[in-house]
Amino acid sequence: MPRPPIRNATITWKEDTPVSTEFDDLYFNVQAGLVECEHVFLNGNNLKERFVNLKAPQFVIAETGFGTGLNFLAARQLWLKHAPKHKCLHFISVEKFPLSRADLALALKHWPELNDGASQLIQLYPEPVPGFHRLSLDGGRIQLTLMLMDAIDAYSQLEAHIDAWFLDGFAPSKNPEMWNEHLFTQLGRLSHESTTLATFTAAGFVRRGLQAVGFDIQKVPGFGRKREMVSARFNVNPSQPQNPAPWFEHTKTAQRPDAVVIIGAGIAGCATANALAQRGIPVRLLERNEEIAQEGSGNRQGALYAKLPVDHNAQGQLHLSGLMHTRRQLQLLDPQSEIWGDCGLLQLATNEKEHKRQQNMLARTRFDDNIIREVSAEEASRLAGSPVSHSGVFMEHGGWVSPQALCSRLVDHPLISVHTNTQVTGVAQNPETKRWSISIEGNPELESSHLVICTAAEARQLTQFTHLPVKPIRGQTSIASAEGVQPLQTVVCGDGYISPAREETYCFGATFDLHDLNLDIRNEDHHANLSKLHAVLPEIADSLATEELKGRAAYRCSTADYLPIAGPAPDYEAFVSDYAKLRIDRKWKFTDSPPKHLDGLFINIGHGSKGLITGPICGEIVAASMLGEPFPVEKSLVDAVNPARFIVKNLIRKSI
Repeated sequence: MPRPPIRNATITWKEDTPVSTEFDDLYFNVQAGLVECEHVFLNGNNLKERFVNLKAPQFVIAETGFGTGLNFLAARQLWLKHAPKHKCLHFISVEKFPLSRADLALALKHWPELNDGASQLIQLYPEPVPGFHRLSLDGGRIQLTLMLMDAIDAYSQLEAHIDAWFLDGFAPSKNPEMWNEHLFTQLGRLSHESTTLATFTAAGFVRRGLQAVGFDIQKVPGFGRKREMVSARFNVNPSQPQNPAPWFEHTKTAQRPDAVVIIGAGIAGCATANALAQRGIPVRLLERNEEIAQEGSGNRQGALYAKLPVDHNAQGQLHLSGLMHTRRQLQLLDPQSEIWGDCGLLQLATNEKEHKRQQNMLARTRFDDNIIREVSAEEASRLAGSPVSHSGVFMEHGGWVSPQALCSRLVDHPLISVHTNTQVTGVAQNPETKRWSISIEGNPELESSHLVICTAAEARQLTQFTHLPVKPIRGQTSIASAEGVQPLQTVVCGDGYISPAREETYCFGATFDLHDLNLDIRNEDHHANLSKLHAVLPEIADSLATEELKGRAAYRCSTADYLPIAGPAPDYEAFVSDYAKLRIDRKWKFTDSPPKHLDGLFINIGHGSKGLITGPICGEIVAASMLGEPFPVEKSLVDAVNPARFIVKNLIRKSI
């Protein structure tokens, strides 16, 4: 089923204060919004003392109702002032009707003392795309996960251990759909014995609902005219629901790693290294070539592109979430747009089948026009800057990036050391110490408590991953001088793609060869790329046909279900043994059967032609899994890329 669309909040302004037209309620106390926030949520959860005395590597706050972001910015300010500098604050919030960027900026002008955080928030603030959006502020010390969806749906998809709840939002009388037992159940599921909660309301049904899921309630003095509010502490929820798919659980690492070794320095490896380094963990990145990003991540340019499906599915949601994540990362790494182009992307309907697919997709997904919209051939020609004979769709937030340059920016971090010309021949775990030994051709062995494999299809050469259904697919791109050729204004896709010229050079393609792994450059492949280009941009194709074409061939790594593989490495033999009853009954109720993983071993591969948008977000998934952090995407997406999924599927199919 398609997800409900997300729309920006419709508001009116009352004396420079936003008022929600959906709920007929103010977003904040006009006279003392920040002071009220401090009283209710910061003091109500005793955050100052908890930040000062924090022993864990992170602290997690979750909120119901992001609104103007006032509570988030206040918590950020308190954290930066009192928490240890090497710790991380995760702030998770939900919003079904997000303010527009312009309205958010106007609302936050009320508090100039929050300008530093507000400016970062406004810069990274997401478009109204359903799903989770991870925003990194203050050099990674603050991680904001903004869930743009219904609160109950959002928290049912969240995997996290919450330390403090801000139960906020419009008043229960104004927004009764949120304040109900389904939400309270999720609060209980995500809480632990030290979790606290604060809320401005002391309504009886709210107190009873929180008590029912395990919170001990205390009524305390409210703020201003509100006589009472609630402060609560989680005790025990005796009725935690059984996990119907225990094999997808991520067990928390016993201790934070001192350092991590990553094998493979393409997009996936460099992004994973960056994700860990941002969390203060030293990384040693091993690459067999003379430079990083020399194989599947070595093309001159790649499209930032999510091909949205007709019906909502995990692949489409992951691609869209990944696209928005990569864009935010590029905004931080390259605010001057030196290595990427924020130029949009045209997907043209070059045949009737694709035209019908696009029409169905537009009708069913119902995204805002600033995400994706239909364009005629005439408008497509104007957007491209060159004649186009087909209609299609335009994705405002598409574009292009140089993969090699992106990899260089990702590893430009003091905690990342890159070791090229380093050929790994095998890895093995010491059964006593649980540390990993990495055998290197011509060099001494390395040891590490934690290891991440990012070697695309070659991961199968390691004994721990021989069961993974991955395969290399050859692709050749063509490269030609842009001198004297009409300048292209946007990325254009048909059966292939072409990006606007970079450094006076066009890059276009690519071929798709399932059974041929020869990397020699072929003239027939250049002709095939020109033919695909002619179908969408005939004038540019004719001009480039007169040029001397150069090229590059490399392998994509494809999986059996066309989704990446990212997360902890399963213990294959243990999975087959522990979940063998799936061969008999796929709905078997497993109890006390937590999944067994190979301690400290993780993987991030299988990105196909979408590595620019899935590699970085999967790097975040790996880091979150390794460190026991909140995941940056929905649980359904974490499960969809889980490396153990193929073992489970094959047990159900009785193929193992």
